[in-house]
Amino acid sequence: MEPEKGRCACGRHTKDASVYVYRSHTDRYLFHRCECGAEWTEHQTDIDPTDPVSSDEVLEVHTRLAKFEGSIAELLECRPA
Repeated sequence: MEPEKGRCACGRHTKDASVYVYRSHTDRYLFHRCECGAEWTEHQTDIDPTDPVSSDEVLEVHTRLAKFEGSIAELLECRPA
């Protein structure tokens, strides 16, 4: 689902949705989730790899690592959801 004009289908502002960021060498994906459960993804291309990583991206990585239970080999085999 792709919300239009800054609002989710439920009427909430899209800026109030939770955002999770996945960044590859060339692209950035922003996964949004509204409180109503609706989800949508933004795909940004032409990302400069020299751009600094945001503090939100760092916090997301730390949160995921804190929850991870397994070996380092398993961690390195993990793929983003």
